[in-house]
Amino acid sequence: MSEIPLLLVEDDVAIGRMLQRGLGAAGYAVEWARDLKTATEQFRQKTPDLIVLDRMLPDGDGAAFCSAIRKLGCAVPVCMLTARETLEDKLDGFEAGADDYLVKPFEFDELIARLTVLHRRAGGLIAPSLVRDGANRILRSGTDTAEFTRREWPLIDFLLNNKGQAVSRERILAEVWGDEDDIAANSVDVYVGYLRRKVSAANLPIRIESVRGVGYRLVED
Repeated sequence: MSEIPLLLVEDDVAIGRMLQRGLGAAGYAVEWARDLKTATEQFRQKTPDLIVLDRMLPDGDGAAFCSAIRKLGCAVPVCMLTARETLEDKLDGFEAGADDYLVKPFEFDELIARLTVLHRRAGGLIAPSLVRDGANRILRSGTDTAEFTRREWPLIDFLLNNKGQAVSRERILAEVWGDEDDIAANSVDVYVGYLRRKVSAANLPIRIESVRGVGYRLVED
């Protein structure tokens, strides 16, 4: 069984190390950020399946990070793990877009149980039969294979990393081809068309949906 990508945002070194070890042993691939700036950079590089988020961080409140990714249309489940325990704190967390709120000190087994529920409810995993071969720019499902060009691969890779989420054309242009001057705004639609044909021809268990007023979203079939 493949590991579940998880972003841990926690500035306390002792707690962070404990969570990194424990979550890793429980089947999560943990990326650990100790401040909001690093968390934002890691999130942009690769969207996780789950986020465990502290609130009192060196450069701000974790609730602001949660609110920001929700405004981008990100639906990744967020479990706030924090010492801020008043009812007002909890309501602020849920208002910012948290899916769950666990107060420190906490029982590790309870955290795992809550993450398991969040992950199951999200249901946004790419089918386990889909193999991503970035070195050769190939997606494979069983004996079905789709090969992608140098320009196509960064786009399908980006959509896979943001599975289940609506992403705008502007974000795609900036994060997929930001340093390529010969890519125009309408190139997104053109290349999505190329990807759709290849995915369909190879009978891969995914599809790329158009999201009216936003852009595109990759989902499982």
